[in-house]
Amino acid sequence: MNNQKTVLITGASAGIGRALAREFASHGYNLVLAARRKERLEVLQGSLTSDYHVRVDIYPVDLLQEDAPDRIMDFADREGISVDILINNAGMGYAGLFADMDWNSIKSILDLYIIATTRMTYLFLRRMEEKNHGTIVNIASTLAFAPTAGEDVYAASKAYILSFTQALYEETKHTGVSVLTICPGMTRTEFFDQAGYSLNNFNLAIPEQFAAFAYKKIIEKKPLSIHRLFNQAVALFARLSTRATARRAFAAACRTDSKD
Repeated sequence: MNNQKTVLITGASAGIGRALAREFASHGYNLVLAARRKERLEVLQGSLTSDYHVRVDIYPVDLLQEDAPDRIMDFADREGISVDILINNAGMGYAGLFADMDWNSIKSILDLYIIATTRMTYLFLRRMEEKNHGTIVNIASTLAFAPTAGEDVYAASKAYILSFTQALYEETKHTGVSVLTICPGMTRTEFFDQAGYSLNNFNLAIPEQFAAFAYKKIIEKKPLSIHRLFNQAVALFARLSTRATARRAFAAACRTDSKD
């Protein structure tokens, strides 16, 4: 138990983010939880405080707003909170052909995964480097390893997170700061329903399983972690195959999974 350390988790009101909050609280970490839905954050705050007797601060915010990362950092500063671990977890997706997508949906995915994730990483990395202490965890995806028709923008954005975060690991590996990538596969959350998938026939992970896995890998400071053996095999297949083979295989998988 270490009540002196604080974890900031984005997208904490549901799914993987909520499970991560509970996992870290169970190990005695204080929490800063950021998400759009204030009511859900308040319920989670009450539950975690009661169950684990840790400090839980909440900050309702929409990361699609350009100044959201700066406001999150300002909130932590005002409350006198030093963030030891930042987990950029907030997520959204869309299943379907690129040309059929609404432009605002495309832009939202790019703004969240590229702009907001990069800005959050930039702000907190600079702060952590001043102290020579801290960990940043960016949640990517198994789809980051290959172009994925039917999830063009989402997979490409996650590929950006994978490449960006792995490069930062190299830049910081000889310092007191660690920048880590963790890749979930298909996990039973609201995400897939909102993105347009029907996954009833698949053996999905549950968020609590992923959270326990992620906690272990974060403590170990492993630079790249992929949840579940099946997803590790998928990533290895994508790396070893020709790009054409990987492209066709990932496209076929998404056609199988999607409602259309």
